Amino acid sequence: MHCWKTINLEKQFGFYRVFLLSTIIMMMVFSLIYVPINLLFPSAFYDNHFLGFLIGLLSIYPLHKFFHVVPILPFVKKIKCRCNRKLYLLPIVSLRVDQPISKFRYMLALLAPFFILNGILIYGCIYFPHYSHYFSMLLAFHSGICAIDFIYARQLMDSPKDALIEENDDGYEILIYQ
Repeated sequence: MHCWKTINLEKQFGFYRVFLLSTIIMMMVFSLIYVPINLLFPSAFYDNHFLGFLIGLLSIYPLHKFFHVVPILPFVKKIKCRCNRKLYLLPIVSLRVDQPISKFRYMLALLAPFFILNGILIYGCIYFPHYSHYFSMLLAFHSGICAIDFIYARQLMDSPKDALIEENDDGYEILIYQ
């Protein structure tokens, strides 16, 4: 096997540019979700479960990471976890598989948190309209977290179908058979 392409978003875009893109996506998603939900369900909003919202806000990131791991459970013994701090208080958890995995499984692992968590949050917006402002904020926050996953998925879309993805210290390598 040989390396077809190496992807390292930290070197390619830089942390602050990706963080800015993520923040812009958060604001756009909130605007695009909150307004239609508010028009569809014109009811009074309740603020009596603010603690639940804070717990939801704090649990979004760990749940996001958990749903990244679910599609690659057969490789759970090969996963290494590392935590870095950015902007002095943001913990960034990196999960790395020490074995090449198929492109399909890797794409599934990248996109699973978006579809599962955002599906749950949209369900909450629709079926609990009095708390749709909370669910809209959580949905926007999670979509911002998913921005980097979509950047990686976009980079992987152009790779060969039978490629394997291997993670290393320099980013991701797309491996193909010679």
